[in-house]
Amino acid sequence: MQLRWIHPEKQRYYQVELLQDLLGDWTLVQRWGGIGSHLGGQRIVWVESPEAGLTRIKQIRDRRRQHGYHEHSPGEHP
Repeated sequence: MQLRWIHPEKQRYYQVELLQDLLGDWTLVQRWGGIGSHLGGQRIVWVESPEAGLTRIKQIRDRRRQHGYHEHSPGEHP
């Protein structure tokens, strides 16, 4: 599962992806940065289960919305 949020005025993005690694562990990959820029960051967080990952994604979604970000479909261009 992958979700992306865009802040159009600030030209910023925030992206999360819930993945299962080769050992069967669940990780949440978080990426952020400027649209059209090479600047940004990434964090990989271990989560206990897919459900825990989805709960964390909902928390991130709520926080991004509070900061003016809008959900962005993967096929759309900003």
